[in-house]
Amino acid sequence: MAKRLQIKYLPSFTYLEMLMVMFILAILTACTLIGKTLLSVSASNEELNINHLITQMNYLKSKAINEKQSISLIFTNQTNSIKVKEEHGSKYQLKIKGGKIVNIAKIQLLTFNKDGHINNFGSINLKMKHGNYKLIFHIEKGRIRYIKI
Repeated sequence: MAKRLQIKYLPSFTYLEMLMVMFILAILTACTLIGKTLLSVSASNEELNINHLITQMNYLKSKAINEKQSISLIFTNQTNSIKVKEEHGSKYQLKIKGGKIVNIAKIQLLTFNKDGHINNFGSINLKMKHGNYKLIFHIEKGRIRYIKI
């Protein structure tokens, strides 16, 4: 006669336990992905604010060329605005959304002349909520760019 094989019972997860473990893993994975997404959204929002500020400055440069006048930007440490003074007398401020100027290097006054050139070069450091950025002003053509510090 044939001998029956012995089947050993090994401890293992039941179906219900396995479902609970899968549910917990799904929750942890979802929380991780949502957290990373929120951080990247806030960082990209800061970069959008800086790009908006650069766009406003480029608009002022274009306005200086179009109206054949000089437009000056006055930077002040520890403020969230940039003072703008036009040659024909208008004065107003550009707001820095979600940040402020913390350091000014080689530039207190930036002037766009009637050709769109700037009078000197330099940089300003901006402290935003989730990072620090440096706005760099290049001489002659008035190019403005930023880097994350």
